[in-house]
Amino acid sequence: MKKIKEIASKYNVSEETVSSLLAGLKLSGGRQVQFNIPELGGMGQWQGGMVMIGDMFNNSLKAKVAELCAELVPLSQTMAEEEKAAAPKKSKADKKAAEEYSSPAFSGSQNGSKYAYFAAENVLVVELEQDGKITKYSTKGFPLTGVQQSQDNGGRSLSFTYPGGTVTVKDLKKIK
Repeated sequence: MKKIKEIASKYNVSEETVSSLLAGLKLSGGRQVQFNIPELGGMGQWQGGMVMIGDMFNNSLKAKVAELCAELVPLSQTMAEEEKAAAPKKSKADKKAAEEYSSPAFSGSQNGSKYAYFAAENVLVVELEQDGKITKYSTKGFPLTGVQQSQDNGGRSLSFTYPGGTVTVKDLKKIK
């Protein structure tokens, strides 16, 4: 996306960093984002102008993160509205989960999977798009706050942020 490239250039960060922040902001409606990005001081968060980063005494980096996130908020909100308007019918994961759980804290899709996270129940429901297979995972001990794209040697996998860092679906216990 041209806008991501422009913003990355303006703040002298990678396009991946901008994309990751934008994805997190979209999930929260532009209210907050948590991240673990080395070029932004490691683990950190932005919430309505409040910034915390791993490199906590680097005030110029804090200012950069604050300005970058503030610039991404309107874009994230516009993108979220566009995606919602163009959203397909609910997935099997959403329908099945709606029968069993409260409203999801967040849901979405990436890397050939759809997911819905139910914070009250400590459950993540994942549907593989290629075969429609639904798997439930316990998130006990991992209060998820967002999703991030990750890549490993075997291909792509779902990866989520929580206050202690990052957890992948492979790290979670399957529920029968």
